[in-house]
Amino acid sequence: MRIVQSTWVRFHHFDLARELNRIGKLEKIFTTLPWWKANMEAEQQGIPRDLISCNPIFQGARHILSRCPWYSRAIDTKLAVEQTKRYSSWVAKRLPECEAYIGISGSGLSAGRLAKSRGGIYVMDRGSSQIRYVNQLLMEEYQTWGLTFQPDHPFLIENEEEEAREADVITVPSEFSKRTFVLMGTDPDKLRVVPYGASFEEFQRVGTPPPNSFRVLFVGNFSVRKGAPYLLRAFQQFRHPRKELIVVGHVPEEVRDLIRRIGCEGVTFVGPVRRSKVKEYMSSCNALVLPSVEDGFGLVMTQAAACGCPIIASEHTGFDTIFKHDRDGLLVPTRSSQALVEAFERLAESDELQKQLAYMAGQRIKTLGGWSGYAADLVRCIAEAR
Repeated sequence: MRIVQSTWVRFHHFDLARELNRIGKLEKIFTTLPWWKANMEAEQQGIPRDLISCNPIFQGARHILSRCPWYSRAIDTKLAVEQTKRYSSWVAKRLPECEAYIGISGSGLSAGRLAKSRGGIYVMDRGSSQIRYVNQLLMEEYQTWGLTFQPDHPFLIENEEEEAREADVITVPSEFSKRTFVLMGTDPDKLRVVPYGASFEEFQRVGTPPPNSFRVLFVGNFSVRKGAPYLLRAFQQFRHPRKELIVVGHVPEEVRDLIRRIGCEGVTFVGPVRRSKVKEYMSSCNALVLPSVEDGFGLVMTQAAACGCPIIASEHTGFDTIFKHDRDGLLVPTRSSQALVEAFERLAESDELQKQLAYMAGQRIKTLGGWSGYAADLVRCIAEAR
């Protein structure tokens, strides 16, 4: 079976491409990564360079222009629409013969239609919730915090919904994400839940938390979408003599005023770090917390589990797709600072509970088979559709 992929940047698609290549099924992967990053991925993942095709023009322009003081959301939206239209057509023009084409959401309409016309299977892969659902959810959330929300352009929403109608199969990483598609009218028979894997070569325990302290870790974009305000509020309410919250990742401008309003005593903002360094933070913290308002599947959860770091996650993260509350981690209601405080208190009061949750989560992700298991599940979905 020959499989072609298209993605925007890295996401999880290069992990998938590595595994598909390993079992002799990767025909080509299209990406908006620049050539030098594609070269790096080829070397790191063991993917032949001639199987990677790059079109970084619009992605690169958006990245470079974003540093200019005059660059605005309106300009970026126009570029995003043009990028979506042109990239989709570019992939279709270069689509080789294949039995299946997997397009990350937004990138695949033209190529998906072409693959189907040739007798192949079109798989739409969506890492988040249904796009219209996400926009409605975040509109409400921004209003809650007195912020202005700028929704996706109508073309981008309609384009993804057309992809969902055209696709033979829609893969999502969690039951939460699946429910949002069904809620917004997608045929449930098309949907397949395929949770992401974890790279045990990249993520393993390399340290331990400092004694007599309670160190909480957040990894990712520290945004409204990821539940940053609820985490800050909970951490300020949490009483512990040696508490620390470490935030690894980008802090958007829109959140900075909220940080000042809520307070950030005991919080260390590290900023983005190299992927290889994340395991050091995960290994040295008492808990990873992911309080997202919307998250198709928080990949940091499986990474933390591989590093022996206990997990606290909200209901909108995909936690309950692979983990079980009170066995593999702590599941809390979405948008609840009080629930986060109670979870911090439970873990801070019991080293044994920390060890138990970390051990069980680590055992659980081993049963998933890592990224090779993810690739096998996707191939199985394609075979069933064929």
